[in-house]
Amino acid sequence: MKIPVFGLVMIFVIWLSYELKKHTKEEAKTHKDFWERERKSGFIPRKSTSDIHYITITESFLPVDRGDDTSELNVLCKRILNFSDKKIADLSSMTNTELKEKYGTANFTSLSEADTNFTNLVPLLGRLCELLYEEGRLAEAETAALFCVDSGIMTYPVLYTLGNIYSVIDDKERLDQLISKAETQPSCQERTLNMLKALSSSSSSD
Repeated sequence: MKIPVFGLVMIFVIWLSYELKKHTKEEAKTHKDFWERERKSGFIPRKSTSDIHYITITESFLPVDRGDDTSELNVLCKRILNFSDKKIADLSSMTNTELKEKYGTANFTSLSEADTNFTNLVPLLGRLCELLYEEGRLAEAETAALFCVDSGIMTYPVLYTLGNIYSVIDDKERLDQLISKAETQPSCQERTLNMLKALSSSSSSD
């Protein structure tokens, strides 16, 4: 027996209404659960932060010759060194609630500042790598880029610099090792990986 078109429409309307109500209830529950977690996290005592990887800024990876006081390189290095007395850590994979749950409310402010410092530092380090590479200072650019990679900073400017250096000096082994390492980092964007793979393919065809 065929169901009239009107009947099909009514069935669809009833189903749609049910799904909308179900979604609204689930959304309300998620919202309620979130605020309950947030409320409870405010009472969690201080916990150890020994598992956090802090980045330390020193002169070790910075170029010695930085030009005059007004040069971009010199200004950049000074801005980077301003972070030498600060706590720096990439905590972007965790929400504020998760930070408080794992490390305690008392640690939240300092951890939030460490994450903000990381966010502000990353573009400065990326530009440092780019600038040294642009000036043909490959050894110094590599030193700066390797510091970034070892610190877990796998941004496009950093890997573009390092990838191009390995391409220029025809070191495909290290280029492929860099690709393998980048593939294990959730923070490494797809376009960055594609750029490295294109460099590796170009080296293979030479």
